[in-house]
Amino acid sequence: MTDNSNLDFRARVSPVFRWLALFMMSFVVLAVYYAYDSLNPIGELLKGDLGITAAQFGMLKQSAVSIPNVIILIFGGILIDRIGSRMGGGLFAGVCLAGTILTAIGGHVESYGMMFLGRVLFGSGVEALLVAQNKIIAKWFSGKELALAFGLNLSICRLGTFFATTTMNGMTHTFKWQGALWGIAALMTVGFLVFLVYAFIDRRVERKHKFEEEKSERIDASQILGLPRSFWFITALCVTFYCAVFPFLDFAPQIFEKRFAMETEYGSPVSSLVILLTIVFTPLAGYLCDRFGRRATMMMVGAFLIVPIHLSIGFLAGGAADRPAEPLFEILGNNIYRVFPFNGIDVVPILPVMVLGLAFSLVPAAMWPSVARMVEQKRLGTAYGIMGLLQNLGLMVVSPLVGWGEMPDVASGILGPFQLSCLMLASLGFLGFVFAVLLKMADRKAAVSIEVPEKG
Repeated sequence: MTDNSNLDFRARVSPVFRWLALFMMSFVVLAVYYAYDSLNPIGELLKGDLGITAAQFGMLKQSAVSIPNVIILIFGGILIDRIGSRMGGGLFAGVCLAGTILTAIGGHVESYGMMFLGRVLFGSGVEALLVAQNKIIAKWFSGKELALAFGLNLSICRLGTFFATTTMNGMTHTFKWQGALWGIAALMTVGFLVFLVYAFIDRRVERKHKFEEEKSERIDASQILGLPRSFWFITALCVTFYCAVFPFLDFAPQIFEKRFAMETEYGSPVSSLVILLTIVFTPLAGYLCDRFGRRATMMMVGAFLIVPIHLSIGFLAGGAADRPAEPLFEILGNNIYRVFPFNGIDVVPILPVMVLGLAFSLVPAAMWPSVARMVEQKRLGTAYGIMGLLQNLGLMVVSPLVGWGEMPDVASGILGPFQLSCLMLASLGFLGFVFAVLLKMADRKAAVSIEVPEKG
């Protein structure tokens, strides 16, 4: 539900500060996304110099970051509601900074164990920091430009992933991978300082306008049990939708190789189209949400698109005879390949991947601001924490299943490589569509509808 006192307070504050606050927080999380995804491009170097296996690298990159969130996220969200987004965000931003520094120290002495501990520490702060950031955006933009603000924030955050994949190779060529880790720590240091500046300005603005962020008075189970039914439908949609997207992106180059005989040098830039398209279209989708509403409808469309996307990749023929084997040019140590071959266009899987970029713009742009409309400010951190926790649990289950579905014995002689995986992902998309329909039905009885446009 929307807090009217917060709307009145927002109306009195200069728009310049509100948008400045958005971009400051977005920069902080851009640094976090950069640190999160920075190990992928240097995986082979780490395995060689540290003498670790691919499984150990996978634990360093993903498991070390994800496992702490199973315990921390729900309590982190409740804590943020209790002490406020400013103090809670600063706390978890500091934890992220400490984690990147410890990881860099571990890299400097080439200690896998110390690097692992650094990633665990980083993971202990990263998701809770995202919860605080979401609550801060809702604090300043509820009532008018909320979905646009979330859309711009998501675009800037995904730039962190894009920059990590495009600049890490160049950094390692210049400073070696150990120096690149210190560069990540330096970027996170700047992000932490930016958050401190935001916190200082935020506090002064609150004092000037005699406003205090509403906080939860106690920590108990009622904060969870009292969340509206619409919230649980949108949480189920969040889990199924993200589990249908992120595991696919992790395995996309392998799927393209097995299904379409597509080289990794070609498959990787094809899958990266998803991120590039979301950077462009997510703010546009957010603007449309603010202008016309229909958030549940937009989530229904985005979730339903997942079904034909994965079915076409899994079961339609595709691939061009002439594929690029040589890069067109090089930027910062990264070879750049053309996405479409000059002789013949790969309709499959390129067209489904581009539609996935559209779906991955529609659903998040509508989903995250919808939570801020249906949950009161003092419980918003708890709500986002629950969503993040269940999403991480879902990804921990689905990602291995997608790999197992490449060619299991149960499908031998019946399905081709990764066809069972695509069936599972399409099923998740259909479940997400069902939850979106239930959400729209529940929204008709809600006190504050997510289908109406912003009027503030």
